[in-house]
Amino acid sequence: MSAGIGTMPHVTIVGGGLAGISAAIRLAERGCAIDLFDGAPRLGGKAGATQHGGDADEHGYHIFPMWYRNIWRLVDELGIGGNFIDRTDFKQVNAGDFPRWKSFENITSWRYAWRNLTSGVLPFSEAVLFFYAALDLMSQPYRYRAQLDQVTVTGFLRSRFYRTETIAEQFEELMLKGISVPTYEVSAMTMRKVMQFWVRSPEPMHRILKGNLQELWIEPLAKRLAALGVNVHLEKRLTRLVCGGGRVAHAVFGDETRDVDRILIAVPVDKFVRLLDDDLYRCAPQLAGTRNLRARPMAALNIYFTRRIEGVPVGHVNLLGSQFGLSFIDVAQSWPGLETTTLNLIASDFTTLAGLSDQEAISELMRDLRRYVPFDNGDIRRVDFQSHIDEPLFMNNVGGWAFRPDARSGIENLYLAGDYCRSEIDLVCMEGAVSTGLRAAEAIRQDLRLTSPVEVLEPRTYPRLLAVLGRYALLPVAAAAKLATLLH
Repeated sequence: MSAGIGTMPHVTIVGGGLAGISAAIRLAERGCAIDLFDGAPRLGGKAGATQHGGDADEHGYHIFPMWYRNIWRLVDELGIGGNFIDRTDFKQVNAGDFPRWKSFENITSWRYAWRNLTSGVLPFSEAVLFFYAALDLMSQPYRYRAQLDQVTVTGFLRSRFYRTETIAEQFEELMLKGISVPTYEVSAMTMRKVMQFWVRSPEPMHRILKGNLQELWIEPLAKRLAALGVNVHLEKRLTRLVCGGGRVAHAVFGDETRDVDRILIAVPVDKFVRLLDDDLYRCAPQLAGTRNLRARPMAALNIYFTRRIEGVPVGHVNLLGSQFGLSFIDVAQSWPGLETTTLNLIASDFTTLAGLSDQEAISELMRDLRRYVPFDNGDIRRVDFQSHIDEPLFMNNVGGWAFRPDARSGIENLYLAGDYCRSEIDLVCMEGAVSTGLRAAEAIRQDLRLTSPVEVLEPRTYPRLLAVLGRYALLPVAAAAKLATLLH
């Protein structure tokens, strides 16, 4: 289908996750006819839940920080702000210490600095160095962007005079549980930007939904798509793009071939690279650089207990030193209708279990969890395990920025979106997906010469000068704290 004078411009969108959904909404609002395809039986992608009987099995727990400006604008437009609950703390526990929890509260807020320094999560002197390290990284100038993308967070920390193994381990815990990438892999550039966003919008630390993502987040978006007349095609997996004359001429979905005018591919990077055959490579050889981007699985485990386990706290819990990077939230304490403990658990470091059977992987994850939370097999009603081997998460690895594509692919009518694409967010997260979807929608709008630009909101940050001044002002304090760690 092609657009002509007096007809609605047509856009084919492949990918029913947040990137594809947000692009579809904005383009439909501007008069485009949209066909949205997804290979799954539901919309939402990695931000959703699958219904099994009376249980809603989350793809993985999700948090909504206050710096998610594009997401909060969608929330306001949909009128679903009442679906969210504020959360201010991030609890941590060592193996064998249950139920003695320690926690950071509004960790990026200066108003809570003293409380966090004396929280007991870290010895006081190393807590000082931990927060000084964050300030130091945030103070790095933007012109060092290329250099920061070539060094890991661990590498950056080990180059500083204040380094200690304890603060390196705490950064590792926060990164592995927060963005599912170990500090020895994640780009220091990415870490710098995320910290700047969170420091500017620190309270509450984040919000969570009062129920499952599918019902309270994805379904309102799906209703908006329907109201705008977007044609949604589920269980239609894109298998090939056919190029001709420097354009994408056809999209092949199994045994069905569709003509395309303009097409947006909003699928994860591991699925996009499968489309890079000879035909597409000849049209845009630069896209082959995406093969250098990395992804790895992050498993989810939904555990439904037969009783309420006393001592499990409200909010997110980080299991310090967990073999498989475990963290969880007891959703029974925030979702209505759940009377017994229901853990939505994520294994951020699942790589070593990826080749095992589901039964063996579950056994290993349960063994790791029992080191922190006491329970017996008889306490468990049901376990839902999702290895996500076929749905790996994009990694913000060092050196990746150079290979990440823009919204315009280099092919006249092909556009790209997804949290692996370039954006100001520069992070694998829901806001990253939405912002790239909006960037692609704006590129399509410009090329179609439609009115009403698609606005992409960027997270607010403080001027870097404040971080620089703080770094120099607190340098004597950091030196004294480092001396204290050496003496101890």
